[in-house]
Amino acid sequence: MQYELISDGEYEALPVDPLKKFVALEQICRRNMTALITNETPGQFDELVRMQYMTIVAAAAEELGIEGLTYQDNSSSVFDNLQEFLRQTSGVVAKIRLRGSSGRDAHSVRLANKTKGIIEHELGKLRNAVNNGDLDDRKRQKLLAKIEEFRTELHKERLAYGAAMAALAILGAGLVGTTSFLADAPDAITTITKLIGQDKEHEEAEQLRLGEPSKPKAISAPAKTSRLPAAREWSDDDIPF
Repeated sequence: MQYELISDGEYEALPVDPLKKFVALEQICRRNMTALITNETPGQFDELVRMQYMTIVAAAAEELGIEGLTYQDNSSSVFDNLQEFLRQTSGVVAKIRLRGSSGRDAHSVRLANKTKGIIEHELGKLRNAVNNGDLDDRKRQKLLAKIEEFRTELHKERLAYGAAMAALAILGAGLVGTTSFLADAPDAITTITKLIGQDKEHEEAEQLRLGEPSKPKAISAPAKTSRLPAAREWSDDDIPF
């Protein structure tokens, strides 16, 4: 019986961000595993599908640097191993989604509107470099599409480093050796990279500033108590006996 838990097309369509990529891959594999196992399928086939699910997801976690998930084969029962693996996977996915729900992660940055405007200007230079470069039409269209891909990422609430840097690298490599590359392209790519880095540094500095624990207030010394009046000195005439 021919089957696959994730197709080549689904691999290609996975998000660029490693954490989102893992979550999407796991969802696809789990959904397809559930669909493949029915009351009519033989037990041996079911075990094979379950083991393949664990193999793919565990390998993806290792490749993407995600901790807390290991292939399970401690029990003689594949079903029991799968239950433990699903328990681990659910925990890992929950942590990833909680990080994502905060709107901030270490691999993205919120760009200032001014920064976006300057980057748009630099992208215009890159677009001109592509249009005026000595490129064949197929390569030109590919690079123009990459610029638009970068612009889409640029105007998201947070710009993902991976997608942005990959697009810039492809643009730079595509223009190497052309007359356009010797003109504006290197400066434009350098400027864009520098601007993104500056905003990230500012964001991290602000995060550290806001996250610093407040300094404990100095405990003031207790107020001095007034001295008791000196004991009265009694004379012999004051003694009542």
